[in-house]
Amino acid sequence: MDIEELIYLIKSGESELLEFKETIGKNVHHEIAAFANSDGGKILIGISDSGKIIGTQAKEAIEKITSSIQSIIPPPKIKTQKISIDGKDILVVDVDKSSTLCSIGGVVYFRAGTGVRPLSLQEIIMLSSEMGAIHWDEIPMLTKKEARPEYIDWFFKRIEETRGKTIAKGNRDRYLRSAGAQNDDKLTNAGILFFTDATEHISSARIRKVGMNEGGPIWSEEYEGPVWKVIEEAYKGLIRELKRLDIVSGTRRVKVEEYPPRAIREALINAVAHRNYTISADVKILVYPDRLEIKNPGSLMPGVEISDPEHIPRNPSLSNLLFDSGYIERYGFGIKMIEEEVSSHPFCSVEFKASPSSFTVIFRKDITSLLDEMDNQILKLVQVPTKSGEIAVRLNVSKNTILKRIDKLENLGLIEKKGSGPRIMYMATR
Repeated sequence: MDIEELIYLIKSGESELLEFKETIGKNVHHEIAAFANSDGGKILIGISDSGKIIGTQAKEAIEKITSSIQSIIPPPKIKTQKISIDGKDILVVDVDKSSTLCSIGGVVYFRAGTGVRPLSLQEIIMLSSEMGAIHWDEIPMLTKKEARPEYIDWFFKRIEETRGKTIAKGNRDRYLRSAGAQNDDKLTNAGILFFTDATEHISSARIRKVGMNEGGPIWSEEYEGPVWKVIEEAYKGLIRELKRLDIVSGTRRVKVEEYPPRAIREALINAVAHRNYTISADVKILVYPDRLEIKNPGSLMPGVEISDPEHIPRNPSLSNLLFDSGYIERYGFGIKMIEEEVSSHPFCSVEFKASPSSFTVIFRKDITSLLDEMDNQILKLVQVPTKSGEIAVRLNVSKNTILKRIDKLENLGLIEKKGSGPRIMYMATR
């Protein structure tokens, strides 16, 4: 860092990534640990809260910091740099983001705005799961008597059908332990998700489908039960609602779903398998007129890139169960398979979006190739509500021809109906 960059930081003021301190206080190790547990950051020693340059004894400050971080477990990575401005020394302490949670005397501190606070046990579990430091799905929670026998029967039948393995009834407990669904006489969280009506114990273990327009939600539907049943019901519900659109392929006119079904199924399975269940939010399917979004709580695991995804499961036991029952086909292949399915679809594209707290797969309809000159003329006319008869007169074609065109544009999500009976009018959705 040079003087110009330091002056810029001072002028920008304190933030989640920047702390000013006149001197080294007794709680500096709390602030360093909080930065390490958040997104990293910088502490400028010798600067007042208002941004005035006070200066500090840099050598003494470094000694105090070196001593104080010995109480942080594990010790975070820091760098120090002395910079002089107008004869006054400023010590810059650069704290790296830690790959594991750092604690002081068993307490985990976190950066919140320009302050520091201790995390609750639930927050510690959530962050540890997000970092991959713990596997939440392997934690034993309920007595195995809570498992539904019919769900266990279904699972072993699926193993036989999809993997060609027959497991004797006397060996079932051993198999479930090795798969991570049981730990001694208890169901793990993975076992709860797979062999109970999961939302009775894990309230956010559901999929919520929401109909959207650009103004917000207009309807919603929930799917609950064991995760494999939730995947099946949510997928079937989506497939029933997918419009089948006419396109010309070579010399033939064929019907194609507006989104590739296999890619949707894979996105749903991935959302359930790789979400962070410690975050109290459900998997969401957002159905817009021009796109479909599948969003799950929890971002990508550390070290995983969208451009080159590796199999680093957040929930390894749940992934094992989904693999055994045929939902996961090949580890680490989900994103690539979605891309391949979309690449062969005539008018769909896909985008993957990772944020610090969620991961979203966005399927978009690029339907401009399906429109001809008459379709575009109709869309121009219905920028305000217009009757079909008026459109027919303006374009000098029959009303039946216009109604067929309107039906196509409705299926594409470009036109919506207003009113009923003889008062029906049509208007562009965007």
